Amino acid sequence: MARLIAFSRRSTVQLQKILTFYDKRNGTDEYSRRLLSNLMADLEQLALMPTASSPSTRADVRFFYLMGFTIIFHYDSRSLTVLSIRSTLRQPLKMYQKK
Repeated sequence: MARLIAFSRRSTVQLQKILTFYDKRNGTDEYSRRLLSNLMADLEQLALMPTASSPSTRADVRFFYLMGFTIIFHYDSRSLTVLSIRSTLRQPLKMYQKK
């Protein structure tokens, strides 16, 4: 059974800022729609098998890379919650590094 996919308040604000930035910069929402579509497709796959992503220092937190972004998520038996969406170009991920 697939887990319920949820977004934290922080990740929702981050995603909205990212999508708005690319819409304004590119003058079209084509990139934003593709990013959102790929994000949801990957999250649906990870909801079935969350351990198919990169591990972190915490057992219940993992991450994956998508189109220049690091998506950090928490999972349990019922849900997968996106905690943060970060650009991999701005800052290297230090908090949840591989073991």
